[in-house]
Amino acid sequence: MDSISQVIHDCETCAAIKQAKRVKPLWYGGRWSKYKYGEAWQVDYITLPQTRQGKRYVLTIVKATTGWLETYPVPHATAQNTILSLEKQVLWKHGTPERIESDNGTHFKNSLINTWAREHGIEWVYHIPYHAPAAGKVERHNALLKTQLKALGGGSFKN
Repeated sequence: MDSISQVIHDCETCAAIKQAKRVKPLWYGGRWSKYKYGEAWQVDYITLPQTRQGKRYVLTIVKATTGWLETYPVPHATAQNTILSLEKQVLWKHGTPERIESDNGTHFKNSLINTWAREHGIEWVYHIPYHAPAAGKVERHNALLKTQLKALGGGSFKN
């Protein structure tokens, strides 16, 4: 039986989609240091091929202090699905956070989200548009998730 490292080394699919090593961006020192474990989260939607159950979008939710990833597939990226996902994946499992960060998409920036966040005592903060470091953790996890799913699919997202 081949060793795990040999199997990984010989995997053509893995080699084809593996990204070249990049220089790590500078860490914006102590950004989350004022938060305790689980109090700050970053959220974003990614689009994937539609599943048999009709789900095309995945809400990715990253704990800012640890990088823990939670995902929740939904058929549409809407405010209602965002709230349902956050309640199931964050509030019920980890408790109510103090802060949630997201981009300025219509599924995040609307009165329904604002009301829900206010009712739960959550500060909802929107990232600076077109400024990748502001959403660094969730964007990095999105890229990693897509890469891993592509590798599991044999190099493509086709079923």
